[in-house]
Amino acid sequence: MDTQYVHVDDLKIAYIEKNKDAPSTFFFIPGNSVSKRIWRKQFESISLSAYRMIAIDLPAHADSDAAPETAYTLPDLAELLYKVINKLTNNTPYILAGVSLGTNIIAEMLAFKIHPIGLVLAGPCVFGKNYTVEQIAKPGTHVGVVFADDPHDNDVVSYAHEIFLSPEDEDLKIFLEDFKRVQDPFRSSLAKSIFDGNYNDEVELLQQKNIPSLIIFGRNELVINCNYLDNAELPLWNKMICKIEGASHFVNSDQPVEFNKLLGEFAEDIFK
Repeated sequence: MDTQYVHVDDLKIAYIEKNKDAPSTFFFIPGNSVSKRIWRKQFESISLSAYRMIAIDLPAHADSDAAPETAYTLPDLAELLYKVINKLTNNTPYILAGVSLGTNIIAEMLAFKIHPIGLVLAGPCVFGKNYTVEQIAKPGTHVGVVFADDPHDNDVVSYAHEIFLSPEDEDLKIFLEDFKRVQDPFRSSLAKSIFDGNYNDEVELLQQKNIPSLIIFGRNELVINCNYLDNAELPLWNKMICKIEGASHFVNSDQPVEFNKLLGEFAEDIFK
């Protein structure tokens, strides 16, 4: 698939697209320091072959332009992605799917006039009044590399082995390539904005908007506490949070068959 671009706020934002003429759409939002390629196993899935799929690069990532340094906050990233999605919807029903930081961006987008009919939050790390970074992140990991502009290579590799349990060498290779392509100062600016509390109560936004949500953790998650949302009273599809065995943070890469099956069942129900 060829990379395409949409122009928003004087920036070129990159995306890939499959099944352009399908009547229903998945928008896929990646996490911090990964690219649209993190969704490649979803684009290859037979379970999702009936849907239009669009995966977007965040600003300063992969093929997207860098934004001004002050724009690397969760609300600003959400506003930018909101504009991108509005340009690409074609007035068809759509589901927003995000992984890791992509889940924060999706939750933040709910503060704008956006109308997804379903949400998929994979490896979520959404914040709230009672859901702080300290409660969400597990101690003793190398997660700090995604908040630093020039982390040590050994720490980046160690982090990769924490977020992926996939036995495929290609997953590690692509992650390391994408990580190196992130333009400074995205990571450090985002870290400062989060430290300064520059974000909404994302859990409350999810509760208020009451959009059916498929939440998926890897049961063997090594970076995020996979139980932290268990009592959050979210509008859960099938009234449960899904936890997939044999998967860590990037559950969509570690166990794509089971993950894609869940997405397919969710989409069939939501788009009917």
